[in-house]
Amino acid sequence: MTGSSGVVLTAVLKLVDRYDLYGQVAYPKHHKQSDVPEIYRLAAKTKGVFINPALVEPFGLTLIEAAAYGLPVVATKNGGPVDILKTLNNGVLVDPHDTVAIADALLRLLADKSLWFECRRNGLKNIHRFSWPEHCLTYLSQIHRRLITTHHPFSTTLLAAPPLPYDPATDSLRDFNDISLHFSVDGDPKPVNETSATAAVLDVLHRHHHNRTVHKEVGTAAPDFAPGRRRRLYVMAADCYDLNGRLLIDDLEAVARQLMKVCGADLSAGLVFATGSTIEESVEAMRLCHVEIRKFDALICSSGAEVCYPWRDLAADVEYDAHLEYRWPGDHVKSAVLRLARTDDADSDLTVDLKACSSSCYAYSLRPGAKALKIDAIKQRLRTRGFRCNLIYTRACTRLNVIPLFASRHQALRYLAIRWGVDLAKMIVLVGQKGDFLVFTHL
Repeated sequence: MTGSSGVVLTAVLKLVDRYDLYGQVAYPKHHKQSDVPEIYRLAAKTKGVFINPALVEPFGLTLIEAAAYGLPVVATKNGGPVDILKTLNNGVLVDPHDTVAIADALLRLLADKSLWFECRRNGLKNIHRFSWPEHCLTYLSQIHRRLITTHHPFSTTLLAAPPLPYDPATDSLRDFNDISLHFSVDGDPKPVNETSATAAVLDVLHRHHHNRTVHKEVGTAAPDFAPGRRRRLYVMAADCYDLNGRLLIDDLEAVARQLMKVCGADLSAGLVFATGSTIEESVEAMRLCHVEIRKFDALICSSGAEVCYPWRDLAADVEYDAHLEYRWPGDHVKSAVLRLARTDDADSDLTVDLKACSSSCYAYSLRPGAKALKIDAIKQRLRTRGFRCNLIYTRACTRLNVIPLFASRHQALRYLAIRWGVDLAKMIVLVGQKGDFLVFTHL
């Protein structure tokens, strides 16, 4: 036997000889895994004690094994044994550097049989608290208590959206499937006829408004809903940029105003603007379009990395932000993208867009016509280095947004649907023919 095991065993043998403990110390040189339960049973049957005097013990699985066989323990006070003995109450904690304290604890348990039996009973009675079923129940109860006390948006009271009556307004939107829009999309831009595309959008919105007006005349008045308490949502997920990433003010204004006209005075219908631009850019775009930003219930910006509420002075949704923080590498990924997005035959055409960056979105500018790797290729290179995140080309592929793994526009819409109790069937999304459409089919 070599190494540290040999040194320990040699020291044990010398102590046995020094104190004449022959026949009283068992030191098997080798044992199989199947022998371990029998060793624990033998120690318990002979009224022994299990000791783990490690300098630091991260958890202490052997202490739990010993307790399962009714064996009292003496354990180090550094690390996991503190919590284990607090739960099981079946032994004594000691300073691993204090040999006198270790000896006293062992002698106390071996000499005081009533204490030995008390520790045995406590260990057997409480060992179930370290079983998987008990762990799952404890975990779920903690989640339930947190949902109840913090009014988290994923509370079970909001998960089940109330059944809603059939709305014929949905039928009038079937024509959306045949529309070809020249809007900024999260993908590769395709040239189309801008005039005809915008005209087609406005025509469908006009007919939708007419159908809803007729239905409203024969129906009942809509109840009074405050922002964030809608029965249906209209989502404007088209940014309106040309091939060079420039904002098309006239097209954006025409679509936004027609969409607001569709909603009219119906307080049960809300508006959401989902975009790849930042919050500041979205507010400025609506200002140029002469559209009041407070008419929108929510803004989903930076390709789903940010959610804010204009009717609350653009206040960010802190719970959504906390959800995105999971496994988000943050600053570590910022410089990595610049290196890994390079093509094999040229340097990267990406530059960091500081104005468009935020804590949950790193934006990179890409000049029109520049070479850059496809999204899947960059993702693969990031994953091999331990970075898991979403990458989206937006603004007619002149900007690359790198956002957390759980961030996207369709995930943000699902979040709002759960938080506000809106049936996804009542969420109408206006998208382009490419890119955006593929993204939002996940809804």
